[in-house]
Amino acid sequence: MSRTHLFCAALLLALVFVAYSPGFDGPLLFDDYSALRANPLLQIDGTVFDEWRTAALSSRSGPLRRPVAMFSFALNTVAAGGVSVFWIKLVNTLIHLATGALLYLLALPLFARLDPGADANKVRWLALLTAAIWLLHPLHVSTVLYAVQRMAQLAALFTVLGLLVYVRYRQRWARCGASLPEVLAAALWLLLLTAGAAYSKENGALLPGLILVVEVCFFRGAWAGRQVAALQRAGAALLALSGLALLLCMVAAPDFLSDRFHGREFTLHERVLTQARILWHYLWWLVLPDISAMGFQHDDIELSRGLLQPVSTLAAVVAWGAALAVAIALRRRYPLLLFALLFYLMGHSMESSVLPLELVYEHRNYLPSMGLCMLLASLLLAPLWRDGPRRYRGWLLAAGVPLLLSVLLLIRVDTWSDGLRLAGVNASNHPDSSRSSYFYANALLQRYRDSADAGLSRQEAADALLGARYYFEKMYDANPRDVAALVMLHSLDAQFAPNAPDARDWLAELEALLETRVLQASDINAMAALIDCVNAGGCAADRERILAMLDTLERRYPRNLQVLGWRYTYLLGQGAAPGQLDAILDRALAINPGQPEFLLRLIEQRGAVGDVGGMYAAAGQWLLHDTRRLRLGQIKALFSVPGAAQEGKP
Repeated sequence: MSRTHLFCAALLLALVFVAYSPGFDGPLLFDDYSALRANPLLQIDGTVFDEWRTAALSSRSGPLRRPVAMFSFALNTVAAGGVSVFWIKLVNTLIHLATGALLYLLALPLFARLDPGADANKVRWLALLTAAIWLLHPLHVSTVLYAVQRMAQLAALFTVLGLLVYVRYRQRWARCGASLPEVLAAALWLLLLTAGAAYSKENGALLPGLILVVEVCFFRGAWAGRQVAALQRAGAALLALSGLALLLCMVAAPDFLSDRFHGREFTLHERVLTQARILWHYLWWLVLPDISAMGFQHDDIELSRGLLQPVSTLAAVVAWGAALAVAIALRRRYPLLLFALLFYLMGHSMESSVLPLELVYEHRNYLPSMGLCMLLASLLLAPLWRDGPRRYRGWLLAAGVPLLLSVLLLIRVDTWSDGLRLAGVNASNHPDSSRSSYFYANALLQRYRDSADAGLSRQEAADALLGARYYFEKMYDANPRDVAALVMLHSLDAQFAPNAPDARDWLAELEALLETRVLQASDINAMAALIDCVNAGGCAADRERILAMLDTLERRYPRNLQVLGWRYTYLLGQGAAPGQLDAILDRALAINPGQPEFLLRLIEQRGAVGDVGGMYAAAGQWLLHDTRRLRLGQIKALFSVPGAAQEGKP
């Protein structure tokens, strides 16, 4: 690498680090609390070896528990002496830089493969611009500065490293062929890297599919100095089959997939149709990065109920078919177009298809955007390799696009550096998003609660409280079926306007809603907040009304432990007799005998009545089911520090 390229690469990395640095003190958000700050298994000092193991396995996200990412958070916690937002986000930024460097190294041989006679200088500039576009893109702020999305970052890092390993081996095989031991060695390396990616986040398991994309678009059956038609056809066939796998799943096992959507207010059919439109949204944000369209919540995007509801659904499906057809037809002349499209779709195939996940998240583009960045770099630098005035236009584009992305990145990082500002910008840019309204209302309510410590005047505190009330009602107007809106409106009115003559009975609306509403994750948090508020005396509610709501939920969700947990917490706060509490615990443990939160409660309950034998029996039951001994430290604490189980209450 020449000094000029080395200087530009170092300058790029420094620029990205400096641009992200204001966000290191930004807020923790949503999943950050349960995964990091409120995770008792992550609160370790590093002196006990087994605590590292339990910390690595402490995530409840995904079927694989994401131990690689959680182990990295444990390292952060031990090094910083606790869960430090600053150090977590700084490390996230370093991972972002490392992944960008690997992308540069991956792009070098891929661009060289497209044009074997190209000047090395040209290839380096193409690879550097690819890395610059990806590193500076403002869409990735919601991955890098959303602490828990280190999971997505590490999955991307291992995936790019795996692709780089494959390309390095494959270049040699294209020239000289390979022996069986060498193929086995490559396979073992790729297996290890796939495991590292998948155990960071499950979409890391897409590495083999992305390798197929690279094989089909760049190597095309090249082996030992010649093109092997059978190898080329095999790669194309495997890639096509992987693409058809999702369709086959929907056709062969529609009931199995549909049953997984019982906790969503949309169906499998609606999700798949909506994703056709959302993938175009993502593409638009990547190509034309309008930061006002970006945000933390995107629930204002309309759900597709059918191909013509809205009509843009049909247009999106047809457009994807046309885009694939054009890319395939032009694959020899413009192979990078096919690569960018297939890499994007393959990268989204897990989170943007048939799984019952949330509809929209920006961090899902962290890895899939890389192929598109290569295509954009190629298009932007194309004028540089021509004679005449167009050459200067190429230099302007090559310098201007990273500069523009830098400005947009700085603006967006500044927004993410402050929780109240982030919430306000989201609510302003997405006025029809009920979640953005909730996010901002909560931030304003917290500002009111912290007004004395923050030195706010009485008027400023009142404005914050009124603003919170306004945005909670706006949230309700945007989505009257949102449990959180009703709970917070009832809570605020009960606390600050209990005797208002025209007060609305939000609790009655909540009672009616719980008869039909499919419980969402946000609803679960809201109901827990309502129970806590009632027990603290801040929310006026008759005992009969609360118990009636819990009866409704238990009737609709007879095996839902969250509902039983709310009943237990409510009765405990109301001073119920031990026999009533024992009955709830017995019902919960009959559903799931190894449920740790209820076993913690059982041990506490036995201790509260002086039943030491019962405590040991409950601990034994717990150990019988906790085969991984994830909560052994908490069990020990229960027998040494009174109330230690409070960290794990349901």
